[in-house]
Amino acid sequence: MGQLRLIPPDGADWTIDATPTPDGVELAIAFTLQGQPITARFAMDRPGARTLSDSLRAAAGDGTMRTFPHPQIPEA
Repeated sequence: MGQLRLIPPDGADWTIDATPTPDGVELAIAFTLQGQPITARFAMDRPGARTLSDSLRAAAGDGTMRTFPHPQIPEA
């Protein structure tokens, strides 16, 4: 697995890089704060990275369920 970079499609000034390491993954979040570039780096072991990944997917699913209306299912 190589490095993964997420760049927002709306031109916002931030990126997320995920780079595999021998023990897990390094996550780097870069953004601009009050005109100064900031990079936060997180080194996670495999279980920690998996927990973060599962939590992000759960949050995205929850947000999707709250955002889109649920169609009524007709009674059979």
